[in-house]
Amino acid sequence: MIIKNQLKCTLLFVITLVGILGCNSTPAQSNDSTLDIEEEYSDENASWLAGSWGITQRVDGGYKLDQSVDGGSAHWVAGAEEIVKNLPSSGHVITSFTHPAHAFLFTLRDNDNVDVAAIHPDMVPRLENEQIIFDVINVYRKAGKKVILYLNAAGPSMITDNDPENEREIKAAWEEYYNTEWNGDEGAAWRYLVEGYAKRFDGLVDGYWLDNVRKLPGSLSDFVDTLRSVDPTLAIGINEKKAYFTDANGEYLYVDSDGLDDQDDTDYKIIKHVPTNEYEDFTAGHITPLGRGAPPNSWGYEEYTIPDMQDSPWDSYNGNKKALKHGWFPIRSTWSSSRSDLVFGIEQAYRFTRKITDAGAGITWSTTQDEGYMSADEMDIMIEIENRMIQTPKANYETYQRPVGAYLLGETP
Repeated sequence: MIIKNQLKCTLLFVITLVGILGCNSTPAQSNDSTLDIEEEYSDENASWLAGSWGITQRVDGGYKLDQSVDGGSAHWVAGAEEIVKNLPSSGHVITSFTHPAHAFLFTLRDNDNVDVAAIHPDMVPRLENEQIIFDVINVYRKAGKKVILYLNAAGPSMITDNDPENEREIKAAWEEYYNTEWNGDEGAAWRYLVEGYAKRFDGLVDGYWLDNVRKLPGSLSDFVDTLRSVDPTLAIGINEKKAYFTDANGEYLYVDSDGLDDQDDTDYKIIKHVPTNEYEDFTAGHITPLGRGAPPNSWGYEEYTIPDMQDSPWDSYNGNKKALKHGWFPIRSTWSSSRSDLVFGIEQAYRFTRKITDAGAGITWSTTQDEGYMSADEMDIMIEIENRMIQTPKANYETYQRPVGAYLLGETP
């Protein structure tokens, strides 16, 4: 393991040196400041994400993956191939270590450390179906795209009494496992399980997006150390807590109205994408939670969140380690359902993409899937972004204007 990690660090140094000499494979940005940023912080793990725009292809996990393939008609690999064909300029993709919002359903079956199927068979897909995630990843790798894996860090204990019976059985089996095999140390048991899958993904992925970290068994530092013990060059984003914009008195800013057609009276805070812990390499980029009345395309993001990313695309939590500002924006009214309302139009989506990437920050669109393919109406938007991003010079984006009837709490309508 030591020799392996030394080789990785040496490779990272060589790649960094080549980048400094002017042979960097990172696509050139449209402003000089971005290039300066990448050169200044080229030793950071997330330097490849600077100026990159990406998409999301969630792949099901556990018994749900079997259902999507054996009992359904999902074509995950073909969906990845379509994305690569249509969106060559997108630099990265977020796909799946665990099933979306499920910390107990894995895309792989075999684990280098633990017989997960022996804990409960529904936690993992059938053996032949675990090849799906490898094939999806390889499609992106062959196309030169970086791969980030979504990993729900909460563990099987996140299962509640309202979840399906088989999932409640998973929780009971997991509790029996770590109480019997780990003397009740759930954190250690969870890290050992995750490490076993991280080893199988080693060399195939470039980073992790850790979700639900507030419910993580054990300490965050130990969990991150476990991932870095497999690959110290990983870029890690951590969805643990959030920062919001405040006024000159330190009071939170709230959006009171999103416009004349605002149907939700809820006032909401405006997310600020800054590092919130000392361990992450890029910000998770989670927006203000949708349940608080904040639309994914809030004008508050146009006036506060994105300008802050433009002003300082790199930031530090403790004054030492740099983290890249990255935003992950749902393109629909929900994070992962293709049946929810499409919120973004072409012009606003392109403006978000350009402003963030021109500044040397990172953006990922939370695109959704229909039977393994990106939803068709979302693909239309992504293709138009692609067509404009590859132009020289790039096509101009529409100038932002605050929606009529939109205002902050305390402002005069």
